[in-house]
Amino acid sequence: MKKEPERVEMDLQKIFLTPPNTMKEKITLVIMMVVVFVMFFGPVTFTEISPVKGIILSAFPALTISWGWMVLLRSLFRKREFCKNPEPKAKKGEKRHECQYHCKKR
Repeated sequence: MKKEPERVEMDLQKIFLTPPNTMKEKITLVIMMVVVFVMFFGPVTFTEISPVKGIILSAFPALTISWGWMVLLRSLFRKREFCKNPEPKAKKGEKRHECQYHCKKR
């Protein structure tokens, strides 16, 4: 019979404020920033807005949307690294896990 995974609290401050530390995260963030910047800057080129103002107007959504995407990917695929510690101390004879989300109690 299949056991239900335990629910844990995510550390929101850690998941939002930790800079990308793996190469995969850095590459994903840069690609997302470039794609979103191009999407927002393309229509601005056909208007009377100055290029500097167009770059600023396109950079702000590129930064926020790509960082939001990074946070979403972290919360889906790297839960163990960004969860709060559910049990501060392990009892004698028990192994303490960082995150009990996918781990079975031993």
